[in-house]
Amino acid sequence: MPDYEMRAITADELPAFFTILTAAFGDDANDDELAIESLTAETDRTIAAFDGSDIVATAGAFTFDMSVPGGRLPTAGVTYVSVRTTHRRRGLLSAMMRDQLHDIHRRGEPIAALWASEAAIYGRFGYGVASQLLRIEIDRVDTSVRKDVADDPSIRLRMVTPGDVASDIENIELALVDRRPGQFVRDKRWIDTLVADPKSRHGGMSSLRGILAYDGDDPVGYALYRSKNDAVRPHMLPDGQVIVFAQAALTPAADVALSRTILSLDLMRRIRWWNRPMDTALPHLLTDARQARTTVLDGLHIRVVDLPAALEGRRYAAPVDVVLEVDDPLCEWNTGRWHLRGDADNAQCTRSDDEPTLRLSMEDLGAVYLGGTTLSTLAEAGRVKAADEKTLEDASMAFGWHIAPWCPVVF
Repeated sequence: MPDYEMRAITADELPAFFTILTAAFGDDANDDELAIESLTAETDRTIAAFDGSDIVATAGAFTFDMSVPGGRLPTAGVTYVSVRTTHRRRGLLSAMMRDQLHDIHRRGEPIAALWASEAAIYGRFGYGVASQLLRIEIDRVDTSVRKDVADDPSIRLRMVTPGDVASDIENIELALVDRRPGQFVRDKRWIDTLVADPKSRHGGMSSLRGILAYDGDDPVGYALYRSKNDAVRPHMLPDGQVIVFAQAALTPAADVALSRTILSLDLMRRIRWWNRPMDTALPHLLTDARQARTTVLDGLHIRVVDLPAALEGRRYAAPVDVVLEVDDPLCEWNTGRWHLRGDADNAQCTRSDDEPTLRLSMEDLGAVYLGGTTLSTLAEAGRVKAADEKTLEDASMAFGWHIAPWCPVVF
């Protein structure tokens, strides 16, 4: 590889950094989005490759506290990854990914997480698909909310301007973090990016609108959406559409009330939720669940950076006692055999010389880490090798979790 300078950028270099990044994704940078991105940017965790004075590749990370099965762990939220078209196939991406993983290890973060714009890229760096999401479209002409799903009279709803209730949204999201693996603590900066509403985000639709759910005087749920009115000619039948960008609730009653209201918005026919967990209750609210037309997409990709710390930092759905064997050329400190013993209360992971009972790659370990992908599934794909069927069955059950992992925000 040619001798490119690689370093963190300064605050003054943020505009140039984001210009290169947005161009890599086929967009143009604008001042509104730069201001929003700057809210959460951590310049000391950026990586920029320079060819002379020009930035030709980018990467970065956020400092997260992320929920994992049975706990939380410091996590690197990997982001900003791009390489200029003119500088591809020169080893820049591999160099950045390697250097970043070593930096994450030095910082004491046991895992890294990312959203992949191109899912095929990151497996070779040890990232595995650890969660999935649903995109759901409902044509309200063809279905309705079941009549046996009653309204809870204690829940009241109020239409709001999202920016005016940012602190309520922040408190709701904080209360939800530990309920589901894959969520991270979002402070005011992150909520401000969620409710920001520059024209560049409208995409031909309305301004961002909000619904806040209350139980008494306490906010217990919210939804954020955009809408667009339309009509089918020549009869002018309503054909409006709604895109729900965020919906969260502390109680099932609040979630039902929000969904019911969104599904009854005047003149709106097609309602789309762009990111819901795999085990969402939404289809089960409908008289015809088939009308919740779903698309399954990959969500978080997880990379185990410090194997013993990561495996000790989560809990297990059933007792587990296995010897894992992994090979990790990028993070050589993980390579070898590890004796994992754990249950719902504790876990211990230590070096071992015993014969392995499970052989798997770091990509596979990342995929099963949050409980969304099973070891049995990967074994059927020929990726995980177990000493016997009972070992595989027990370990697969232990690494699972009672609720599907999910991350509600792309970073």
